[in-house]
Amino acid sequence: MRDMKNIKEEILQNLEGPINDLTAQIIESEKKEYLKKIGKELIITPWMERMIRLSLVIDLMKALQNYILPTDKLITMNWYGGAKGIEISADIERDGETHNFMTEAITAGGYNIQRFHYRYITKTKMPHLWNNDLASEYQNEYKTLNKIERLEKDIETHQNLINTAQARIDHLAPMSKEQLIVELGNHPSLGWRVNKEYKWEDIDQTHYKQTKEEWEMEQQKLIEDGVVSMIDWDVKWPKQRIKDSQKKIVKLQAKLESLTIS
Repeated sequence: MRDMKNIKEEILQNLEGPINDLTAQIIESEKKEYLKKIGKELIITPWMERMIRLSLVIDLMKALQNYILPTDKLITMNWYGGAKGIEISADIERDGETHNFMTEAITAGGYNIQRFHYRYITKTKMPHLWNNDLASEYQNEYKTLNKIERLEKDIETHQNLINTAQARIDHLAPMSKEQLIVELGNHPSLGWRVNKEYKWEDIDQTHYKQTKEEWEMEQQKLIEDGVVSMIDWDVKWPKQRIKDSQKKIVKLQAKLESLTIS
């Protein structure tokens, strides 16, 4: 007796070439579209490529599971590739009788590459089956891959945060006091403290009753406090965020290692 897994493997073995070709076509098409819309290259990870391929397998199996039984025998199978996807014509033997079915593929793309899929319309006189399941094995693998993809992106996000924070820390570390003041003047949030255009001569003496020396001391303290704040913002606090991200990466990597794909 042939089991469901064997007939699935036989079908996929016949379709390995066209599925791989269609996967490559989808990736190439989405890369061009992404470059056109976003202006940069779409990075396809190995997990994403496997997810695209699996989505094609899942779409096909969802159509076939309505008609194929575990005891059926695959007699002949032909496929036709094209813009619509993979179209199939096959003969199935059941209880000594031969049945034919044909599929037509309809594009049913979503808003990104991982949502892209095909809907198959099956034409056959074979009875429609209920509660049959050819796709669940591949759907479960897809879910696992999706988890892996999300974990890898989370790890990448935290690593980018670490790299950015560490680069800023390394940039400030060797600076002298004078260099830090210059850097403060270029700071997007604290740069106002180094206002070279604001001079004693511009002060309205009718409201400001302190001396020039006192005003200059205020300005100097404003700058010194600004340097302290910049060190807090760009060095002290980021160091803690780096530690937090490193801890999160360790946890994410542990989760990643626990998800094994055969």
